[in-house]
Amino acid sequence: MNPQEFKKIFNLPFVEAESFFRDKLNIPTLRWDELDGAAHARGFMSAGAYQADLLADLRKMTDKAIAGGMDIREFRKQFLPLVERYGWQLKGGGPAWRSDLIWRTNISTANAAGRWQQFEDAKIDYLMYRHNDSVMHPRPLHVALDGKVLPRTDPFWSRNYPPQGFGCRCRAVAATEQEFNEGDNYRPEGWESMADPGWDYNVGLESDRGLSTMAAKLNSLPSDIGAELLKKLAGKPAVAEVMPKIIDEYEGSYIPVPGLEPDNVS
Repeated sequence: MNPQEFKKIFNLPFVEAESFFRDKLNIPTLRWDELDGAAHARGFMSAGAYQADLLADLRKMTDKAIAGGMDIREFRKQFLPLVERYGWQLKGGGPAWRSDLIWRTNISTANAAGRWQQFEDAKIDYLMYRHNDSVMHPRPLHVALDGKVLPRTDPFWSRNYPPQGFGCRCRAVAATEQEFNEGDNYRPEGWESMADPGWDYNVGLESDRGLSTMAAKLNSLPSDIGAELLKKLAGKPAVAEVMPKIIDEYEGSYIPVPGLEPDNVS
């Protein structure tokens, strides 16, 4: 994929997508389904990546890709040395498959979150679901949703705002009131369970709930990552009420964080 194709497909960079990714917190996980969708919306993670330095280096690469500065070929080229340097034991696929998955998943979710922010800022009233017909193995449910128009505030989008699974290239676009009145404008039967497992969330809406989920995971993290996460969570209003309790419960479990005490985190 050359730079022109990259920009055409993902329409990047734009500031909302970059901001979404750069606000994420590094979280080590053993499996991709270890955390729910809300936590995936606020955390940067890759199954099996359980070292702080590994996550940090992987994140730098991904950040550059989201900013439009690294296509999939360059990402693959840098990914293999990264795996070898840290002795990362990949499961479920080799380096080429995993690098492609990380690259596409992070770009598509950052893109989707950025677009949602734009829809909200512009007060777009209606959204249309669009299926990408270029995929080799289209999901029948996603094909059936193509052209559906619903209000942006409809509960449907809280469960089915694309992407709805690994490799999903569907998108939501702004629609007019006329398209809503004249088109496919009903919430489909079974809409609450259409997305792939672990993808039934709106990446643009889950930020606060994701922070609470990650806060609850603190005691299971390696000390260096836990200390860094604790320090970053302390400044987030969404978890201000629970932070004193968290610090009390896990006191002594992590590398000391200078200046961080239960009574100065709100």
